[in-house]
Amino acid sequence: MTPDPVVVDRAASPTVLWPAIAGPYRPSWIALRAEPESVARARCFAGDVVSGHTLDVDHAYLIRLVVSELATNAVNAARALRDWPYDALPLRLDVAACNRWTFLAVTDPDHRPLPASDKGGQLADHGRGLAIVDHVAAARWVTYAEHGKTVHVIVAAPDAELTAAELQQIGVPT
Repeated sequence: MTPDPVVVDRAASPTVLWPAIAGPYRPSWIALRAEPESVARARCFAGDVVSGHTLDVDHAYLIRLVVSELATNAVNAARALRDWPYDALPLRLDVAACNRWTFLAVTDPDHRPLPASDKGGQLADHGRGLAIVDHVAAARWVTYAEHGKTVHVIVAAPDAELTAAELQQIGVPT
């Protein structure tokens, strides 16, 4: 049985990835193992963070769907690098939500660029996850470091149309 993952608030976070904007949101992050079970933990964690900011069931589902896609990619990337010891937590999910948007960031230890999307369309077995994310996200970008990458996503709240200025204020690169 796998013990619960580590959950840390922003104040204790060694690497702050949050949008540089003041607002009524409580950013949180969770460290995860590189195992398929971590996808469900990530989904549940994001749902808990977002639930304090929306009563819209469809929006909460959408956030969990995006997190599922991003976390699955991160687990696959980490496992492609190597087998991780039981006590290793190489993945990280950051979530910050407010009444206008939700910020998600998933970090994995694979510094290689994301693969190109599969052109197989709706019938493809693989490669559709980021296309789904791009369809629902107001913005998506990737940052690379020597020992990993982070996929950042902004999802607008229901009935919120984020302006270019607002996205820039959140920290979306232009």
